[in-house]
Amino acid sequence: MLAAGCRGGNRGTDNRSGSVAPQMSKPPAPPLALLAAVTAIGFSALHMMVPVLPVLAVVFDRAPAETQLVLTLFFAGIAGGQLFYGPISDRFGRRPVLLGGLALFLVGTVLCGAAWSLPVLIFGRVLQALGGCAGLVLARAIIRDVSDRDGSARAIALVMMAMTLAPAVCPAIGAYLTEWFGWRAIFVVLGGLGAVVLAVAAARLPETLPAAAPLDLVGLVRSHLTLFRSREFALYALASAASSASWFTFVASVPYFLAARLHRPPSTYAVMILLPMAAYMLGNAAAARCIRRVGSASIFIAGLAISLASGVLMAAWCASAPGIWALFVPMATSSIGNGLSQPAAMAAGLSVHPRIAGTASGVMGFLQMAVSALGTFAVALLPPADALSIVAVVGAAQALAFVCGIAAPRRPSAEASTGVAGPEIPLRIAANEGRDGG
Repeated sequence: MLAAGCRGGNRGTDNRSGSVAPQMSKPPAPPLALLAAVTAIGFSALHMMVPVLPVLAVVFDRAPAETQLVLTLFFAGIAGGQLFYGPISDRFGRRPVLLGGLALFLVGTVLCGAAWSLPVLIFGRVLQALGGCAGLVLARAIIRDVSDRDGSARAIALVMMAMTLAPAVCPAIGAYLTEWFGWRAIFVVLGGLGAVVLAVAAARLPETLPAAAPLDLVGLVRSHLTLFRSREFALYALASAASSASWFTFVASVPYFLAARLHRPPSTYAVMILLPMAAYMLGNAAAARCIRRVGSASIFIAGLAISLASGVLMAAWCASAPGIWALFVPMATSSIGNGLSQPAAMAAGLSVHPRIAGTASGVMGFLQMAVSALGTFAVALLPPADALSIVAVVGAAQALAFVCGIAAPRRPSAEASTGVAGPEIPLRIAANEGRDGG
């Protein structure tokens, strides 16, 4: 399925000489189910803990602001790790770097399960995040290794739709494990899942990097400067990051609202969050079905517009009658929009400079988690457990995403559409020459 979007042919024409130049064989396409699994493992660890944050405050006898670090520093770990994995995988390959990240995830999970204090739990969560984020970065880079721009958007949409199943059920799993067996049972389950994913990846994941790029400080800085100087990349990356922040701010703050204002148990959040999760999968499915027909640029703008409209609905509803439905129904609508826009934004961002797709994936992932961490910090500065505090931060993130999306170019740049580097990028991965457009 993933290979359907791959570039055809192993030979290309050298436009400068008119001769036929040999091309390297395209990388093998890994199973989409495996890419969904390695992507989902980090998000599973994130979402499984969200509904039990109020419980941790009681268990460790700490203020809610301190237990919030279990989530906020998880975001920070994912953000920092993604800057590391991209360039390292461009040099050493996707497979060994991904397997190392999954192993680190297991180490962090074991430490969390044995944690005897809140600081130890937080440290274990950071290790979990640093390891789990390998899948977030490298699944996108692997897809871009074997697909063109629209093919990447379709494959990313399918992977996101499949991997959303795990975070959709993880809040319920975390809530009921805590109610039945205690919060440490969460890490027993996560450890088992992580071990299975690592074993399957070791057995089934092929290497997809066509050719290694040299790893040096000068080249690393040059790659990042190339991305940061690109207005096209910056706009797509910020739109994607702001959309993610609207979602993660919501999931980080709503459990406290439900517990403090509505006096609901963790299982209430676990059940209600299924609504926006299912809506996100619906958006992903629509994106995968429609991208080939109407184009990723149109899907991108439509998704951002839907999310912004849902923010307006949430503000109006919560101003008149704040409650569970006033928060979760508009957020479900926003999730449809995010499901449409995120695959297109990711594919467009990775296609700006295809030769450093791993680095670009890391930077985009870093921005997603960094802006999400800022969102959770911002909502903590506002009146606690207040619906309008949630609405204000979520709506601001949705508005920023829409503005960046409107400003982004509708047509891919020359390099994005051909796979050929512009003059500002050294010839680092020759196998990418001759790839046809997205």
